[in-house]
Amino acid sequence: MVINISVAVIALVMLAAVAFLIPVLLQVRRTAREAEKTLEVVRQHIVPIGHDLTIISQRISDVLATVQSQVEKVDQSLTAVRDSALVFRDFEKNLFQNIQEPLGEVSALISGIVRGVASFTGLLRR
Repeated sequence: MVINISVAVIALVMLAAVAFLIPVLLQVRRTAREAEKTLEVVRQHIVPIGHDLTIISQRISDVLATVQSQVEKVDQSLTAVRDSALVFRDFEKNLFQNIQEPLGEVSALISGIVRGVASFTGLLRR
């Protein structure tokens, strides 16, 4: 009798397990179908996205090449400006040495001559 009860309990547990597993398996089946549909939609959209990414990548490459060439031109321009500033500084230095210093000397000489003439005329007036 204990065996009959044990078999009955085991049968009830198996029946409950099967009753529980049927809805779970049905849900797994529905989920698998939805996953297949989603994967199909993703597969259809990946090809155009890949093509668009290729075009975008090419355009970015072109822009980077343009920027690089412009940076090189700006670098050349800055070098030219720096060189011009150095030449201008040398010109200013030469101008100072060749004009301002002799002009100062001539100015001092003229000032001395004017004072000398003023002193001489002051002496003659006395």
